[in-house]
Order: sequence, then structure tokens, then C-alpha cells
Amino acid sequence: MRQKVCYINDIMDICERLEKCPFYQDKMIIETGLGTILKKKYCESNKNECARYMVLQTIGAEYVDNTLFPHMKDRAYELIQMNKKN
Repeated sequence: MRQKVCYINDIMDICERLEKCPFYQDKMIIETGLGTILKKKYCESNKNECARYMVLQTIGAEYVDNTLFPHMKDRAYELIQMNKKN
């Protein structure tokens, strides 16, 4: 019987924009401990839950500013709703 090999990238959904993201690159003001937690939770394991990524993918990079942090999904939904192109 063959065992299925599971690689870490199969489980984790790492963001492909880490090198360009001001949040991930520490260009946004946030307490270091919280920043580390958010990076692990969103950037390094679940990009689709990141508010910044959601806005970027849905309405475009021009709507992602340096006041939007990964955990701010309510704000992301508002931005998307207000700026959706019909």
C-alpha cells in the first residue's frame, strides 16, 4: 500500500506577494509581536483570508493602502463593496 506524501505547501497557502507587500516587509507601523503573529497566520499560511490580498484580488492594488492590515476583513469587504466595478 502506497502512502500519500504531504508537502508543507500542500497544506499552507503562502502568499506570492511577500517580497512586494509593505506589511510583510515591515514598512507599516505595527507592534512587532502582533506583526509576527499576523504574518504567520495570513502571509505564510492562509493568504486568501488576508484583507490586503482580498482587496488586491477583487478590485485591484490601487485600493490596498498602508492602513489596511491582514486581519481587517470587515474593512476589506467595505472597500470591495464600495469600489466594485459592475
